[in-house]
Amino acid sequence: MAIANYTLQIDEAEKQRAETVFKTLGMTLASGINIYLKTVGRQKRIPFALDINDEAPSLKDTILALQAESVANGTAEMSLEEIEAEIAAYREEKRVRFKYYSLS
Repeated sequence: MAIANYTLQIDEAEKQRAETVFKTLGMTLASGINIYLKTVGRQKRIPFALDINDEAPSLKDTILALQAESVANGTAEMSLEEIEAEIAAYREEKRVRFKYYSLS
């Protein structure tokens, strides 16, 4: 994976507020931004809203929910290579399907 650097100009107060939120969630500003960008790329939409309030799940509860979801969808025991192969196969199927419809 190639790493790209990107300079972002934001209001200092906004940055501080975001860092406070991410710290409360147990992550850095950089990791929060990376999670956001990966999710946007994967879902092709603005994916979620993170709130900090009394009703928001804790980081531990969120991790446990994600683990339960991975067990339910059969990916919990998959290696990274298996997951990558499955993604590659899906992309190839999509590419072939698009090519077929483009030729029709």
